[in-house]
Amino acid sequence: MSGSLDHPARRDRRAGTQGHACHVMPTCSIDAETIGFAPTLGAAANRREAIVEMTPPGTGPLSPDYSGLDPERMDAFITTFKTGGDRVGEAAGALRRLLEQARLPAAELQPLAATLLWLDAKLPELRRRAQTARSANALTPWRTGLLPFNESKLMSQSEARKKGAELADRFRDARSSFGSFGERPNDAELGALIAELDAHRDDPDFTAAFFARLGVEGTLGIAGKLRQGMRDPEKAIDVVSRAFGTAIRGGDVVTRAGREDSAVFTGTDVPGFAKLKDELTREPPEPGHRALGWLLRAGDFPPEWLAKVVKAHALTPEAGLLGKEMEGYLDALGNNPAAARLALGAVRKDGVPLAELLRDLFRRTRTSEAADAFGRMLAAAAGAYDEKDGAHSPESARFAFDLMRALPGLANPTPEERRRGIWPVEIDDSTRKHLAEVAGAYATEVTEGANLGDSNRTQGSAFGSVKTVVPGLKPAFRLSPEETYAFMKLFADSPATVAPFEEGMGRLTDRLMAAAAQADGKGSIDHLERAMKALGYTAGMQFAAERAVQGSLDKKDKEFREQQAAKLGFFINLAGIPVSLQGQPLWIAVSTIAGTMINSLNEVDKTRLDALDDKTRLAALVRGRWLVDMLMAQGFKPEVSAADERFNTPPIVDENGRLLPFEKIAESKEALRNLNNWLIANGSGLTDKSRIGEAMTQLDVMFRGAKDAAEDEWKRFDELSRAEGSPSRRG
Repeated sequence: MSGSLDHPARRDRRAGTQGHACHVMPTCSIDAETIGFAPTLGAAANRREAIVEMTPPGTGPLSPDYSGLDPERMDAFITTFKTGGDRVGEAAGALRRLLEQARLPAAELQPLAATLLWLDAKLPELRRRAQTARSANALTPWRTGLLPFNESKLMSQSEARKKGAELADRFRDARSSFGSFGERPNDAELGALIAELDAHRDDPDFTAAFFARLGVEGTLGIAGKLRQGMRDPEKAIDVVSRAFGTAIRGGDVVTRAGREDSAVFTGTDVPGFAKLKDELTREPPEPGHRALGWLLRAGDFPPEWLAKVVKAHALTPEAGLLGKEMEGYLDALGNNPAAARLALGAVRKDGVPLAELLRDLFRRTRTSEAADAFGRMLAAAAGAYDEKDGAHSPESARFAFDLMRALPGLANPTPEERRRGIWPVEIDDSTRKHLAEVAGAYATEVTEGANLGDSNRTQGSAFGSVKTVVPGLKPAFRLSPEETYAFMKLFADSPATVAPFEEGMGRLTDRLMAAAAQADGKGSIDHLERAMKALGYTAGMQFAAERAVQGSLDKKDKEFREQQAAKLGFFINLAGIPVSLQGQPLWIAVSTIAGTMINSLNEVDKTRLDALDDKTRLAALVRGRWLVDMLMAQGFKPEVSAADERFNTPPIVDENGRLLPFEKIAESKEALRNLNNWLIANGSGLTDKSRIGEAMTQLDVMFRGAKDAAEDEWKRFDELSRAEGSPSRRG
């Protein structure tokens, strides 16, 4: 008895879109859907639209030339084969013993033995396919289900190992010379070798064989050899890093198909590679190997392994790496949030206080590139890239809490600390923008900390759940208003550095208002008022922080107003480019003040606002248009239709009678006037909060009142702090 496993990853052109069948025995048929390969998805069919949207036309899963594989379903298939084979083997052994006891021939069991041998040969091939598909998509972890997979590039395991080792021999023998005049005469030869590695960078056996043949010394020498002999070595080093990630990850992947007793090892066991991998993990006698960081900077590595390596070689003070030498290690952690949390946590568990660790890393990352990598690592560890605001893991939230409290003290030591020789750290703008990413990722906690209108406002900072009066706000910790303000000032020095925070606040604003509207029900705005008040306090704190850091208004009044004008002009679409009300544009629109500031903007650049009248109402109109959507979704009904002929030249509704987006209305000063008049017709300026116009007005008043109060509060706080010579508590 014999069987053959056809490759369902290959499209069956004879059968149109139907996958191949896999025939293990004449009576057993498993189709491509069960295996997880396919041009057709079976249970993954509901993902088709999302996948098609992410891929260019003619290249997605519905393309006739598409080849893909679902690693998770392949794991389940491997488990089925493995457990089935184990059971057949056990049954065959029991039958053989019974036949031997009865002195009967066991020749009839030979087909079972042949099948088991066939399974032993095929299972490694299936595992290689799953691992290769994962490696090829390692840097796009959000993609699940059917992943692109090129079957034609897959070699057998033995062939992959042979060719990987041969490539290592040729690379080791290749010359690498700067040349007499810097012409890099070996550039083409080295480029061809790296191109060959790039073609197989997702093959765990090929890559592991390549690095195993080079050994530790040869592997660590790759970056130096490429830099000496190539005109553009950085892209080549990134290829090597990605291939190295595949090799390291290849021996680490264990997946489980539903049950704890069905583990499937999908890694590689290339001779010599485990030794190389373990040697890099050990505590080095002289930490701080400069070349290793470059091999880590672009690949996808197992978090536990990467954390150990980076901690040992770069994060301890003994490492001695400075500037550019730190970049690769920190980039690696910035690419791998889980590893960043583990590495920084491990250093702290060794007894190093966070403030001391941060001070040392600031000292060793004073170049712009290293400072950027350092900031990105901090943001990654805080969960800014792999988690969502309001739903952070305890590990990420704890690190963010400690970070937000520690950094202001490093940047602004007390007079007593200065007397003891502790001077402020210098925070590069390349780092500041990532601190704003942290603040944006924790917009929930920043808003709670900035809220001067709840009972928490006089309490100190504390980690743990927080009781809040704002519906939809679920902070993981509480920062005192003073510590919230101190952290905000670290990134408030320019529009570029503060932008990530504004993006996060825009997302939170949208979410909070939806939650408040739902909590209110029809005809009430109590929860909406609380939400708008909390957002107003945050906007006021941001405004005060920007003013404090960028210079007081009496010294830099013109520059400050120009900055606000630029923000406002960007949002209202004076350039004719559509800008949607979400993220940063939404927060800019919501937090920009009306009144005297907008009038003063006109002094800076009259042409910017010439197309608009009612300038003092512009910011309120922006907020109002957005609030109207929230109120109408809640159940408020306008008494006067926006399609009324009084507001129809030009119209402020589309062909279906729905209000136009604000960015469309803002294209015309007449349309802005019509929007304002429509709100007045629906109660704006009166006293009945059950009418949509007045409800909107009251929410806007609530926001502006909180914003103004926060600005005054933090202005007094800064004045008192300067008088005392150190940050003070609010009185």
